Amino acid sequence: MRMKVLSLAALIAGLLTVGGPMFAHHGAAAYNMSKPVVLKDAVVTQYKWINPHPLIVVDYKDDKGAVQHWTTEMGSTPASSLIGWSRTTLKPGDVITLYLWQTKSGLAVGRLNKVVLADGTVMRDTQTGADNGGRADKDVGR
Repeated sequence: MRMKVLSLAALIAGLLTVGGPMFAHHGAAAYNMSKPVVLKDAVVTQYKWINPHPLIVVDYKDDKGAVQHWTTEMGSTPASSLIGWSRTTLKPGDVITLYLWQTKSGLAVGRLNKVVLADGTVMRDTQTGADNGGRADKDVGR
């Protein structure tokens, strides 16, 4: 009997050790959450409705007219669909204003805060999109 209890305890401990990473998930540690970036008149080049996170890829012209290629990660596909996103929300050629949290490394990569569509519709992220009564915030950052 004692051997069965020890074997069961070892099995549980092993599963918890190996299975722990399966339950872990990355947070916002890679992003500068204190300084939002705003990309006005960004042009969608790709919108990838994929798991585990949909991606929005845009071209953005900076103040000097140079084109920057940005990639923005959203919350999970199931969570995004619960707040109104779908695989057809964006399409290449759409002009949007993109609010994001840039990576701390300075790459043109970020975590989505929200998107303002050409008609003024505000689409938020599942975790970082602050509620402001449906109005687009003033431009901050870029």
